[in-house]
Amino acid sequence: MSGARGILVLLVLTLAVGSGWLLFKPIHGNERHGIGKGHGGRHREGIATTVPALPFPEAKQASTLFASKCSGCHGAQLEGGVGPSLVGVGTRFPLQKIERIAQYGKGRKKSVPMPSGIASSEEAALLARWLASSPI
Repeated sequence: MSGARGILVLLVLTLAVGSGWLLFKPIHGNERHGIGKGHGGRHREGIATTVPALPFPEAKQASTLFASKCSGCHGAQLEGGVGPSLVGVGTRFPLQKIERIAQYGKGRKKSVPMPSGIASSEEAALLARWLASSPI
């Protein structure tokens, strides 16, 4: 009887440990939270998602704003130029990051950085929502 009891205890412990390993594998495995792969180990700030299309008046305002303040570097069709392409930027970055870059700039150590102050906080928020909605 003690041999059968020992096997039963061993089986229960094996299942308990195995189940625990499966539950915690995503946290402790190589795919840590699904974030940071291909980014030099840096973590993203949030999950990039596409936002719904803006209502026409806001989309027109954002398009006009982009044409006057952004298209000189990022291209009329978001294709890039001096600045990077912004096509699909909403699928690569979270809305808050797009907004922050639009307001504060980026790449100060690059030969041609994006300066801060191009857009006010309200303009940056509108541009970010427009860009994240995949306007083109």
